[in-house]
Amino acid sequence: MSGTDEKTPIPDTLGPTQDQFRQWDKGIFASELVKYHIYPGNSMLNSDGTTNPSNESESFLSPIEIGTWRGTKMALSEVFDRITERHMSYFDVVNFEPALPQNINLNAKKDLYTFQRAGSDNYPPHLDIIPRSDRTGLLKIFNAMRLIDTGTLLLRIIPASFLKKEHGDPIRNTIAGIEQRNKELRLEKRDVFEDPNIGDREDWYTDKVFAQQQFTGPNPTTIERASDDWITQFSKAAQAQGNQDMLQILSAGHSDESMYIQDCSYFRKAWGVAPDATMSSADGKRFACASVTLFRLDNDGKLHPLAIVIDYKGSIDNSIVLFNRRLRPTDSTSTEPTDWPWRYAKTCAQISDWTRHEITVHLVNTHLVEEVVIVAAHRSFQANHITLSLNASACSTLAPKIIAKVIGTTESQVYSYINHAYANFDWEKHYVPNDLAARGFPVNEVETGAKKYHNYSYARNMITMWHVLRTFVSSVLATKYTSDDQVVQDVAIELWCNEMRSISGGQMQSFPMIKTIGSLVDAVTMCIHIASPQHTAINYLQEYYQSFVINKPPALSASLPTSLTVLQGYKEPDLIDGLPVKDPRSWLLSSHLPYLLSFRVAADQNLVNYARSMAEIPVRKGKDDEAAIQKAGKELLRQLIGLVNVFKRNSDDMDDHSVPYYVMDPNITAVSILI
Repeated sequence: MSGTDEKTPIPDTLGPTQDQFRQWDKGIFASELVKYHIYPGNSMLNSDGTTNPSNESESFLSPIEIGTWRGTKMALSEVFDRITERHMSYFDVVNFEPALPQNINLNAKKDLYTFQRAGSDNYPPHLDIIPRSDRTGLLKIFNAMRLIDTGTLLLRIIPASFLKKEHGDPIRNTIAGIEQRNKELRLEKRDVFEDPNIGDREDWYTDKVFAQQQFTGPNPTTIERASDDWITQFSKAAQAQGNQDMLQILSAGHSDESMYIQDCSYFRKAWGVAPDATMSSADGKRFACASVTLFRLDNDGKLHPLAIVIDYKGSIDNSIVLFNRRLRPTDSTSTEPTDWPWRYAKTCAQISDWTRHEITVHLVNTHLVEEVVIVAAHRSFQANHITLSLNASACSTLAPKIIAKVIGTTESQVYSYINHAYANFDWEKHYVPNDLAARGFPVNEVETGAKKYHNYSYARNMITMWHVLRTFVSSVLATKYTSDDQVVQDVAIELWCNEMRSISGGQMQSFPMIKTIGSLVDAVTMCIHIASPQHTAINYLQEYYQSFVINKPPALSASLPTSLTVLQGYKEPDLIDGLPVKDPRSWLLSSHLPYLLSFRVAADQNLVNYARSMAEIPVRKGKDDEAAIQKAGKELLRQLIGLVNVFKRNSDDMDDHSVPYYVMDPNITAVSILI
């Protein structure tokens, strides 16, 4: 496993079979877990939904003193898979997600699918995994399976230290050294370095690449037009620093509405701390920041970073603001490699975006929101055809057991952030056309490929995909609803809306009270959007951008500078000190988390295969509705196949051709059709 005999280390070369060793034999792996006494903890779930925890401080300690990077990486993958399988087994037994369809009436479904009692755990509304219909029996099964503490295994298999020569330790004392080690590992194609990462690029750290990640990176969903207030605040900072050139650019950008922003200023409110609190992990080894990054998007579509508040503390006067010495994207790039203060500031921006992406955009806005939608739907609709996503694994494992161990906050602050993100999710505002318009991207111009937005392939693809999915949903729902009155009179739809909005249910007041066919079509399209193309877009690129840890680390490993003067004096060693290069455990978790989360869907579990299957389903004689649905499936298939070329053209239109943007190809977009 990840352990090895210190006297007989694994040799540097393993012969011709080395590349074939990609996973542990399951029997040997299980024996190793037993040998090292690595078992799930004995936390117990009470009948009221609360938890009797095991000794958490002990459960995170690894009994493995020394191990290999390769072995540990494979062990992490194996344990993660087994955790998921464990939850799947429980979901099958309980009938949440049975292997074979079950004929369950609505009353029985209401007993089976219930929301966790508010306040009984640290999460927003979600499925109560112990159904009240069989509280005693299923509680025994749940606790016997030790599902609560399965996530601790991920941390317990990471050894205290590693055999450096086996993996070629990525830790170096310079950025160039880290880059070189990445190249060596990529040539060897070992571990998480088997696939490409952004460190393959010589220019990975540049303003150009940093800016493009806002449009086509793992989080292309939160960049927005800067408000008048933000431009005023940055102008005030530029004035205070005597930066007249920047003042002119800010004024011009304000006039032509070309200023955009990544705004993480709300983080401390989300963390539940004072505006000027120092953010760090419980052990004081990792530090968080709440950055604000200002960009200008010129008419040629070039996005350029102008300024970064490295850690917003209640006001810009109380925060450190660094302005880019390169005022325009056409300015000389000769100073970029050694502009260490600016590179440090961009690292802070990436750290903040890591938090926003993993917790808000990924965990909450896709997994947790979709889980609430599905639970509410199960409690409202008679038809037994809705697939419940396995988010219990994400709740119990991903957030508290991994994220809290790599970012620069305490675990309680992680939960506070999760709940803040859920409370501020606005259902209708996240409809793709509404979202783009609200963030300052005119839908018509994005759709038609206006030059100013030609690099924003995520937006161009997503608005097109939204229209395709909406057309399909409209065609399917037309087999049942021909007037708004039918929608109003449908008790199940009203019940679904109430379940979503209820204080004892989904607690999502932004969910609409659906009264029209159009509103219903939008809501169902949104369900598909969240679980399929949206999740694909923000999930599959994590490994490329984040496995090269220094591009987008989850936290700083040293406290932030205390003044602008201190930051302006930063050199390369200061940036190195802030990166997790001196903590092998943090480095491994940081590099491996995106690897675990970026698996492609199975070849037969994508949108294209769904449409093809729907188009091939036999139609019973006299069933006009089935014929109409089959027709809708054929049209969906035709349009999805067409999108492959559309998305390729959108990618080709981008200025940066180093990394094609094919992530939303329908052939790899996970299917989640909830009609």
